[in-house]
Amino acid sequence: MKIGVRAHDFGRYSSLTQQAQDIKNAGFECVQYAPAKAIEGITTFDAITQEILPEIKSAFSHHNVEIAVLGCYIEPSLPDKEQRLNNVRIFSDNLSHAKHLGVPIVGTETTRLATDAPAEEREAAYQRLKDSVLRMAETAEKENVLIGIEPVASHTLNTPALTRRLLDEVNSPKLKVIFDPVNLVLPETIHNQDQIFKAMFSLLGNEIEVMHIKDTSVENGKLTWQKIGQGAINYPLIFDWLKKNKPNICLLREDAKMDSYHEDITAMKKLIKG
Repeated sequence: MKIGVRAHDFGRYSSLTQQAQDIKNAGFECVQYAPAKAIEGITTFDAITQEILPEIKSAFSHHNVEIAVLGCYIEPSLPDKEQRLNNVRIFSDNLSHAKHLGVPIVGTETTRLATDAPAEEREAAYQRLKDSVLRMAETAEKENVLIGIEPVASHTLNTPALTRRLLDEVNSPKLKVIFDPVNLVLPETIHNQDQIFKAMFSLLGNEIEVMHIKDTSVENGKLTWQKIGQGAINYPLIFDWLKKNKPNICLLREDAKMDSYHEDITAMKKLIKG
């Protein structure tokens, strides 16, 4: 397994070479890269130019840091069709960017949706999501790049079962899954986390391409950030499955803090060794 980080957790850089070097020197082997969050002067997806792509590729290749995921978090379930289809266009552009970068997968979540939304509202949001992903999959198949869809308990795609339904109904070999265990639990469901994670493995195990790693605990009824291994997430259960089924997966630390990322790396190495 490779230990990685979101590049923009290190801040925005004007020097891509320095960015890659700093991430490598910190001990990370791979990154999730979102140019609109990681590069000085690029604040929108449309500001990503063809000229910057070889610079990104060269800088990270030179320092032997793998760009495991291109981050392109869009809103694929919006009720406004014009806005939604514009987001689909943005994602499709990023699939093309990923091809030029040699990055295998472009990742997104699926638009926030109230956890108590009525069944008919949730189904309508799901149908909008499916329409978006079907369009995105056409480009993914053309560009030979994977889509990484991330289920989140407070979003449209909120459970392993619904994610399985989406994969089955879209039926594209390019549609895969990003697994973030923290994002699959709520304060009121964290006590059922083992059941949720086992469902993820049984329903979607073959499609899990990337892991997002962070930790959390419930404090005053809310999920609260914790260092890896110091929260409530059952990482021994998760890593037992990963070691058996995904031994080469990239583990991408989310929300890395500059004063404690070294502790997270140590904790992840300990989990890998078991």
